[in-house]
Amino acid sequence: MSDIAVQAENIHKSYFLGRSAVAALRGVDLVIRRGEFAALMGPSGCGKTTLLNLIGAIDLPSRGNLYVDDVDLLVLSDDRLAEMRRDRIGFVFQFYNLIPTLSACENVELPMQFAARGKKERRDRALSLLDRMGLKDRASHKPAELSGGEQQRVAIARALANKPALVLLDEPTGDLDRSTGKDILALLSSLNAEEKVTVVVATHDPTVAEASSRIVSLCDGRIDSDSVILEKE
Repeated sequence: MSDIAVQAENIHKSYFLGRSAVAALRGVDLVIRRGEFAALMGPSGCGKTTLLNLIGAIDLPSRGNLYVDDVDLLVLSDDRLAEMRRDRIGFVFQFYNLIPTLSACENVELPMQFAARGKKERRDRALSLLDRMGLKDRASHKPAELSGGEQQRVAIARALANKPALVLLDEPTGDLDRSTGKDILALLSSLNAEEKVTVVVATHDPTVAEASSRIVSLCDGRIDSDSVILEKE
Protein backbone atom coordinates (compact mmCIF):
# COMPACT_ATOMS: atom_id res chain seq x y z
CA MET A 1 0.00 0.00 0.00
CA SER A 2 1.37 3.42 -0.97
CA ASP A 3 1.38 6.47 1.30
CA ILE A 4 -0.94 8.30 -1.11
CA ALA A 5 -4.59 8.58 -0.06
CA VAL A 6 -5.82 10.61 -3.05
CA GLN A 7 -4.24 11.21 -6.46
CA ALA A 8 -6.01 13.43 -9.00
CA GLU A 9 -4.48 13.90 -12.44
CA ASN A 10 -5.72 16.59 -14.83
CA ILE A 11 -9.25 16.39 -13.44
CA HIS A 12 -11.97 18.19 -15.40
CA LYS A 13 -15.65 18.31 -14.50
CA SER A 14 -18.40 19.99 -16.51
CA TYR A 15 -22.14 20.19 -15.99
CA PHE A 16 -24.76 20.94 -18.59
CA LEU A 17 -27.34 23.68 -18.12
CA GLY A 18 -29.61 23.13 -21.06
CA ARG A 19 -27.26 22.98 -24.04
CA SER A 20 -24.49 24.93 -22.36
CA ALA A 21 -21.56 23.23 -20.60
CA VAL A 22 -20.39 24.84 -17.37
CA ALA A 23 -16.85 23.94 -16.29
CA ALA A 24 -16.60 23.36 -12.53
CA LEU A 25 -13.04 21.98 -12.57
CA ARG A 26 -10.45 22.83 -15.21
CA GLY A 27 -7.44 20.53 -14.94
CA VAL A 28 -6.79 19.82 -11.26
CA ASP A 29 -3.66 17.91 -10.20
CA LEU A 30 -3.58 17.00 -6.51
CA VAL A 31 -1.89 14.43 -4.26
CA ILE A 32 -3.00 13.98 -0.65
CA ARG A 33 -0.88 11.69 1.49
CA ARG A 34 -2.16 9.40 4.22
CA GLY A 35 -2.47 11.15 7.55
CA GLU A 36 -2.75 14.67 6.13
CA PHE A 37 -5.35 17.21 7.23
CA ALA A 38 -6.01 19.17 4.05
CA ALA A 39 -8.38 22.10 3.62
CA LEU A 40 -9.84 22.84 0.18
CA MET A 41 -10.54 26.55 0.38
CA GLY A 42 -12.00 29.25 -1.80
CA PRO A 43 -15.16 31.27 -2.44
CA SER A 44 -18.50 29.80 -3.47
CA GLY A 45 -18.34 28.44 -7.01
CA CYS A 46 -14.58 27.85 -7.03
CA GLY A 47 -14.97 24.08 -7.41
CA LYS A 48 -14.02 22.87 -3.92
CA THR A 49 -17.27 20.98 -3.24
CA THR A 50 -17.19 19.48 -6.74
CA LEU A 51 -13.66 18.22 -6.07
CA LEU A 52 -14.69 16.83 -2.68
CA ASN A 53 -17.63 14.98 -4.28
CA LEU A 54 -15.29 13.45 -6.87
CA ILE A 55 -12.84 12.30 -4.20
CA GLY A 56 -15.79 10.86 -2.29
CA ALA A 57 -16.96 8.85 -5.33
CA ILE A 58 -20.30 10.65 -5.23
CA ASP A 59 -19.62 11.89 -8.78
CA LEU A 60 -17.06 11.10 -11.47
CA PRO A 61 -14.78 13.39 -13.50
CA SER A 62 -15.61 14.32 -17.08
CA ARG A 63 -11.98 13.47 -17.86
CA GLY A 64 -8.72 12.86 -16.07
CA ASN A 65 -7.58 10.14 -13.64
CA LEU A 66 -8.60 9.77 -10.00
CA TYR A 67 -7.28 7.27 -7.46
CA VAL A 68 -8.51 6.91 -3.89
CA ASP A 69 -6.83 4.49 -1.48
CA ASP A 70 -4.90 3.00 -4.45
CA VAL A 71 -8.14 2.33 -6.37
CA ASP A 72 -8.88 3.76 -9.82
CA LEU A 73 -12.40 5.13 -9.41
CA LEU A 74 -13.02 5.48 -13.14
CA VAL A 75 -12.95 1.73 -13.80
CA LEU A 76 -15.39 0.75 -11.05
CA SER A 77 -18.99 -0.34 -11.57
CA ASP A 78 -21.77 1.45 -9.70
CA ASP A 79 -21.84 -1.38 -7.14
CA ARG A 80 -18.08 -1.16 -6.52
CA LEU A 81 -18.32 2.63 -6.18
CA ALA A 82 -21.04 2.13 -3.56
CA GLU A 83 -18.73 -0.27 -1.71
CA MET A 84 -15.94 2.33 -1.82
CA ARG A 85 -18.23 4.94 -0.29
CA ARG A 86 -19.37 2.47 2.36
CA ASP A 87 -16.03 0.95 3.36
CA ARG A 88 -13.19 3.34 2.54
CA ILE A 89 -14.62 6.86 2.53
CA GLY A 90 -16.38 8.63 5.38
CA PHE A 91 -18.43 11.67 4.30
CA VAL A 92 -19.75 14.40 6.61
CA PHE A 93 -22.29 16.72 5.02
CA GLN A 94 -22.81 20.37 5.95
CA PHE A 95 -26.35 19.78 7.20
CA TYR A 96 -25.52 16.43 8.88
CA ASN A 97 -28.01 14.28 6.89
CA LEU A 98 -28.92 12.24 9.94
CA ILE A 99 -32.02 10.07 9.73
CA PRO A 100 -34.58 11.82 11.97
CA THR A 101 -36.40 8.67 13.09
CA LEU A 102 -33.21 6.97 14.34
CA SER A 103 -31.34 7.62 17.57
CA ALA A 104 -27.76 8.92 17.55
CA CYS A 105 -26.51 5.38 18.17
CA GLU A 106 -28.67 3.92 15.39
CA ASN A 107 -27.47 6.59 12.95
CA VAL A 108 -23.85 5.63 13.69
CA GLU A 109 -24.68 1.93 13.38
CA LEU A 110 -26.28 2.31 9.94
CA PRO A 111 -23.12 2.13 7.76
CA MET A 112 -22.05 -0.98 9.67
CA GLN A 113 -25.44 -2.54 9.06
CA PHE A 114 -24.99 -1.98 5.32
CA ALA A 115 -21.59 -3.68 5.67
CA ALA A 116 -23.28 -6.69 7.32
CA ARG A 117 -21.56 -6.28 10.69
CA GLY A 118 -23.08 -8.19 13.61
CA LYS A 119 -25.51 -6.45 15.95
CA LYS A 120 -23.21 -6.51 19.00
CA GLU A 121 -20.21 -5.33 16.96
CA ARG A 122 -22.28 -2.46 15.54
CA ARG A 123 -23.60 -1.36 18.91
CA ASP A 124 -20.22 -1.60 20.66
CA ARG A 125 -18.44 0.42 17.98
CA ALA A 126 -21.21 3.03 17.79
CA LEU A 127 -21.18 3.57 21.55
CA SER A 128 -17.37 3.73 21.56
CA LEU A 129 -17.38 6.38 18.81
CA LEU A 130 -20.08 8.43 20.51
CA ASP A 131 -18.08 8.28 23.72
CA ARG A 132 -15.04 9.53 21.76
CA MET A 133 -17.22 12.42 20.55
CA GLY A 134 -18.32 13.24 24.09
CA LEU A 135 -21.88 12.03 23.41
CA LYS A 136 -22.12 8.82 25.39
CA ASP A 137 -25.08 10.18 27.38
CA ARG A 138 -26.87 11.28 24.19
CA ALA A 139 -26.76 7.92 22.39
CA SER A 140 -30.52 7.32 22.66
CA HIS A 141 -31.51 10.84 21.56
CA LYS A 142 -32.90 11.51 18.09
CA PRO A 143 -31.47 14.32 15.92
CA ALA A 144 -34.26 16.78 16.82
CA GLU A 145 -33.25 16.43 20.46
CA LEU A 146 -29.60 17.34 19.72
CA SER A 147 -27.93 20.70 19.14
CA GLY A 148 -26.26 21.50 15.83
CA GLY A 149 -22.83 20.75 17.27
CA GLU A 150 -24.03 17.45 18.71
CA GLN A 151 -25.57 16.45 15.38
CA GLN A 152 -22.28 17.26 13.64
CA ARG A 153 -20.41 15.04 16.12
CA VAL A 154 -22.87 12.21 15.44
CA ALA A 155 -22.28 12.69 11.71
CA ILE A 156 -18.51 12.48 12.26
CA ALA A 157 -18.94 9.32 14.34
CA ARG A 158 -21.06 7.82 11.56
CA ALA A 159 -18.38 8.70 9.00
CA LEU A 160 -15.81 6.79 11.10
CA ALA A 161 -18.02 3.74 11.66
CA ASN A 162 -16.44 1.46 9.05
CA LYS A 163 -12.86 2.66 9.72
CA PRO A 164 -12.47 4.45 6.36
CA ALA A 165 -9.16 5.35 4.71
CA LEU A 166 -10.17 9.00 4.67
CA VAL A 167 -12.87 11.31 6.00
CA LEU A 168 -14.30 14.10 3.84
CA LEU A 169 -16.23 17.06 5.24
CA ASP A 170 -18.23 19.66 3.34
CA GLU A 171 -18.38 23.00 5.19
CA PRO A 172 -18.32 21.37 8.65
CA THR A 173 -18.48 24.74 10.43
CA GLY A 174 -20.88 26.42 7.99
CA ASP A 175 -24.05 25.89 10.03
CA LEU A 176 -22.47 26.28 13.49
CA ASP A 177 -21.71 29.22 15.72
CA ARG A 178 -18.06 30.23 16.05
CA SER A 179 -17.44 28.55 19.42
CA THR A 180 -19.04 25.24 18.37
CA GLY A 181 -17.19 25.37 15.05
CA LYS A 182 -13.88 25.65 16.90
CA ASP A 183 -14.82 22.65 19.05
CA ILE A 184 -15.53 20.58 15.92
CA LEU A 185 -12.21 21.59 14.34
CA ALA A 186 -10.36 20.71 17.56
CA LEU A 187 -12.03 17.30 17.51
CA LEU A 188 -11.03 16.70 13.87
CA SER A 189 -7.48 17.82 14.59
CA SER A 190 -7.32 15.38 17.51
CA LEU A 191 -8.61 12.48 15.39
CA ASN A 192 -6.09 13.33 12.69
CA ALA A 193 -3.14 13.54 15.11
CA GLU A 194 -3.97 10.65 17.42
CA GLU A 195 -5.57 8.13 15.06
CA LYS A 196 -3.82 9.21 11.82
CA VAL A 197 -7.16 9.62 10.04
CA THR A 198 -6.71 11.37 6.68
CA VAL A 199 -9.01 14.39 6.65
CA VAL A 200 -10.05 16.56 3.69
CA VAL A 201 -12.32 19.54 4.33
CA ALA A 202 -14.03 21.78 1.77
CA THR A 203 -14.63 25.20 3.32
CA HIS A 204 -14.64 28.96 2.86
CA ASP A 205 -14.04 29.47 6.61
CA PRO A 206 -10.50 30.82 7.26
CA THR A 207 -10.51 29.43 10.81
CA VAL A 208 -10.29 25.93 9.31
CA ALA A 209 -6.71 26.79 8.36
CA GLU A 210 -5.88 26.87 12.07
CA ALA A 211 -6.69 23.15 12.34
CA SER A 212 -5.34 21.93 8.99
CA SER A 213 -1.80 21.00 8.05
CA ARG A 214 -2.24 21.93 4.40
CA ILE A 215 -4.28 24.55 2.55
CA VAL A 216 -5.24 24.01 -1.10
CA SER A 217 -6.86 27.16 -2.51
CA LEU A 218 -9.07 26.92 -5.58
CA CYS A 219 -10.19 29.66 -7.93
CA ASP A 220 -12.33 29.27 -11.06
CA GLY A 221 -11.96 25.49 -11.07
CA ARG A 222 -8.18 25.45 -10.76
CA ILE A 223 -5.72 25.16 -7.90
CA ASP A 224 -4.52 28.66 -7.17
CA SER A 225 -2.08 27.80 -4.36
CA ASP A 226 -1.02 24.81 -2.25
CA SER A 227 0.64 25.45 1.10
CA VAL A 228 1.88 22.99 3.71
CA ILE A 229 1.85 24.23 7.30
CA LEU A 230 4.92 22.72 8.91
CA GLU A 231 3.98 23.45 12.51
CA LYS A 232 0.66 24.03 14.24
CA GLU A 233 0.39 25.47 17.69
